[in-house]
Amino acid sequence: YVKNADKLIKILSKPKEVVQAINECKDKSEVLDTNRALIKLIDLYETSIYTAKEILDYKLQEISNIEEKAKQISEKLKANIESALKKHKDSNCSLNENYEVVRIGKVVKTVRKMNKEEIDLAVRRVSRIVKIGMFMDRYPSELSGGQQQRVAIARTLAPEPSVLFMDEPLSNLDAKLRLEMRSELQRLHIDTGSTFVYVTHDQMEAMTLATKICLIENGVLNQYDRPLDVYNKPNNLFVADFVGNPVINFMDAKGVQLEDGNIALEILKNVKATYTPKEKMDMGNWIKQQEAEEDSKLQSELAKQKDKKNVEKGNKDSHFRYHIAKVDESEILEEDKTISYLDYVIGIRPEFVKISEQGSLTGEVYSAMPTGMETTVKIRIGNFLFTGVVFGGVLYEIGQTVKLDFDGKGVMLFSRKNGKFISQGSLSVE
Repeated sequence: YVKNADKLIKILSKPKEVVQAINECKDKSEVLDTNRALIKLIDLYETSIYTAKEILDYKLQEISNIEEKAKQISEKLKANIESALKKHKDSNCSLNENYEVVRIGKVVKTVRKMNKEEIDLAVRRVSRIVKIGMFMDRYPSELSGGQQQRVAIARTLAPEPSVLFMDEPLSNLDAKLRLEMRSELQRLHIDTGSTFVYVTHDQMEAMTLATKICLIENGVLNQYDRPLDVYNKPNNLFVADFVGNPVINFMDAKGVQLEDGNIALEILKNVKATYTPKEKMDMGNWIKQQEAEEDSKLQSELAKQKDKKNVEKGNKDSHFRYHIAKVDESEILEEDKTISYLDYVIGIRPEFVKISEQGSLTGEVYSAMPTGMETTVKIRIGNFLFTGVVFGGVLYEIGQTVKLDFDGKGVMLFSRKNGKFISQGSLSVE
């Protein structure tokens, strides 16, 4: 406390400078951007986020006589420091220049200790959570890989930390136990109030456990959002392709926006379709915005190239090569160098592929994988393959002729030129 209070007194010795720094973090409407203000104070005074938050809590920028207010706060802090020093003196201790407690010339180090009963209760509590109670009398060499993984999780949870960093903690567990542990970790996250930083390649774990997902490709952050927003509104083709099992269906399209806001498209080489955005949008304005961003990025890159001190990073943005599922993928496609903002990529999640007798497209069942609760079906239309999910115990025969449509308003529209998400909407085939 003494160290923090002393730092605050030094900062408040120049209250006008503090207020000026805070006011610089207001927007045009004079609304304070708290996060920006915290970063500003941390950088300016080389202090911690806790001290920066305390400075903001004083709300000096809202007070007319800031000098008097700062003086009052400083006097109160000095009184608290004197009280703290008196307590140390009464216990034959003092503080050195690093604000460490010193007794008889030696720094006093306090270690948190637990008695045997507390240790036993903590061990048994976490052993029940990860279901290793029956293995408590075994040596590590007598445990399987999955059991050792559960012991590692238990050791992490035992001290009840405020932040946990987990790197694929469930990778060695069998499928049934992995599902149970997901449920336990989700409950623990709520019960403990701890922050979980969870690294995984299993998107099912990410979708079911996370409050927010951070998706990184080649060292570049692509999206940081809530799981369902990542699934339903991916920032680009990479995110859309990475998240979802079964994977999303992609197909190329070309078209123009009509006066009513819909987009007339040509898909599957010669099929006419109409895309209706979920929310009204002007493609002309969207294209202008993208071109302006491209120009700004180009100017920035040119400026960096002129800077001799600039080091080019190897993980810079690269254009994601999305995959369109086909029966015959042996054909080598040449890169189209004439791609413009009138070229699109349609993304359709499997749950929006609807098989019905009233369907506008005709195809045949390429494969069908029933699991009881649902059936994953691959449908062939010409050389193209579409994956659909039919809920319930439905059986399809290989080669069976079916009709399908793209149902719902969750069909995604991406720019083929830069891979960015444009809109959600519905797709009707003529």
